[in-house]
Amino acid sequence: MDPRRPHVISFGEALIDLFAGRGTELGELMPLQPAPGGAPANVAVGLSRLGVDTGFIGLVGEDGYGRLLIDLLSREGVDTTHFRSDGRAPTMLAVVDAPTAREQHFVLYHGADILLRAEELEHEYLESARVFVFGSVTLAEASGSAAISAARVAGKGGAIVLFDVNLRPSLWPDEDSSRNAIWDGIETAAVVKLNDLELEFLTGESDLAKGCAQIIGRGAELVCVSLGADGAYFYNGAARGHVPPIPVDVVETTGSGDAFVAGLARGLARGSTDIVEALPDLKAPTLYSMLLFANACGGLAATSLGAMSALPSLEAVEELLAQSAG
Repeated sequence: MDPRRPHVISFGEALIDLFAGRGTELGELMPLQPAPGGAPANVAVGLSRLGVDTGFIGLVGEDGYGRLLIDLLSREGVDTTHFRSDGRAPTMLAVVDAPTAREQHFVLYHGADILLRAEELEHEYLESARVFVFGSVTLAEASGSAAISAARVAGKGGAIVLFDVNLRPSLWPDEDSSRNAIWDGIETAAVVKLNDLELEFLTGESDLAKGCAQIIGRGAELVCVSLGADGAYFYNGAARGHVPPIPVDVVETTGSGDAFVAGLARGLARGSTDIVEALPDLKAPTLYSMLLFANACGGLAATSLGAMSALPSLEAVEELLAQSAG
């Protein structure tokens, strides 16, 4: 039987989020509630729930949390052929507080996730993808060379490389280190997703068009900026525009950015045959529609607690879009 070749491959950390109670801050004594997470793992599950054939590449520890994560992604329909456990380190952890419904703080503890090496990558698997997704957390340690290598292999194979900036300042010794590593990630990518604060951090620009132009100047072909309650913005040099949010009752936004990335990756994968040659030339209506779908995904993820557990199904997204259109 031929090995599975997913349409989208997500690369990076799968971890356990330890959530403090809503409305509390780290440093207060409270029980912590474990839940599966990690942005690339969330994206993989989000894509599978949206009906996209998806694979995940990453490492967890040979412990109960690692087994839980591998089993969970497999049950969600994600190809876990290249999602492995390693006994040299435990599964990565993240402690998360949410002082308000729209604010989270993260303290990350690396584990087996940083042990992946470039020489362990299966090039044929990467080259078969239509879209390859990764982010900056994996770049913070020695595994960064594996992430950059995987992105380059996938890109040379014809995949649209989507880089999610996903800045976590606590992982880096200083701002310059994080900024330089993130630029390295951006320079492998055709599509870059970030939020407005990350855009200003990287470029020094609060003006969205000027900041996005800097990223296009470093080789990207499309920049998508999530704006939280204000929706999203797109820029590819030829077209730019604002996509309004879809109103929802916000409970907690931890997984919203990952759901947005999953929605964006779905749009890229569905149109990859045409899009891969034409990202700089895509017209505003096409980009608007793609980001409206991503906005719906992100909005629905904010209507319940948790990250992975809050990721929406395709049916739920289509229903929300139909309601908003009506």
